[in-house]
Amino acid sequence: MVNKIVLNNKEIALNDYQEKPIHTESETKGSVDVEEITVKFDVTKDVYSETAGILYEGVLDVKVPEKDLAFRGEIINFYSGIVNLYEAEDNTTADEYTVTLKNIGR
Repeated sequence: MVNKIVLNNKEIALNDYQEKPIHTESETKGSVDVEEITVKFDVTKDVYSETAGILYEGVLDVKVPEKDLAFRGEIINFYSGIVNLYEAEDNTTADEYTVTLKNIGR
């Protein structure tokens, strides 16, 4: 399993990683690229503002080091749990974010 992703130079530990490949006919017949990825990760009170700021940009630099994958990704789906991080009393309470990023090129 992929353990981390880098969004706009911010490394994030992952709970889950899924990818949807596209099969293209190019110079390398049958080469595979990634159409989109879906990631799940925990967000705590101490990193909420920074993480939200990155996600609000909508189009991000995406790197998946363990897959040697890098692309510009547009957020096409996002949701979180129901944890109110503003009311969290410490940095151990986490909400799980799920983000789907569509590959829009480099």
